[in-house]
Amino acid sequence: MEDFEHELARMMRDTQANTPFEDQHRQRLQAGVRARRRARTVWMATGSALTIAGLGVGLEVLPSASAQGGPTVPHHQPTSTTAPVPLPTRTCTTVPVPIPTHTSTTVPVPIPTRTCTTAPTPIPTHTSTTK
Repeated sequence: MEDFEHELARMMRDTQANTPFEDQHRQRLQAGVRARRRARTVWMATGSALTIAGLGVGLEVLPSASAQGGPTVPHHQPTSTTAPVPLPTRTCTTVPVPIPTHTSTTVPVPIPTRTCTTAPTPIPTHTSTTK
């Protein structure tokens, strides 16, 4: 209870007061005390409801944030720029094989051979910058 209510209760119970409250005044004061209690109860219930709603929203948002891979703040990482790596040049030649004049199942058929050469590629230059 507040100081006002304590003082009011003491004054209403005190029989040694010089001028006691009349019934109409006593009823009016008690109605005021009841109104203040109701207002305080409504205020506390509203605050509790808003707190619960806020916690519910917070609990809904936190799991979805962690499911997306954590915080959305970008981290500074070193960046590197490299020139595209040139592909090696490859040249191939096929050696023709003469076709045999007779076909037999016991004579093996020659397979054409392929010769390939690869030219060496230059080593790319690598530059790195850190932010």
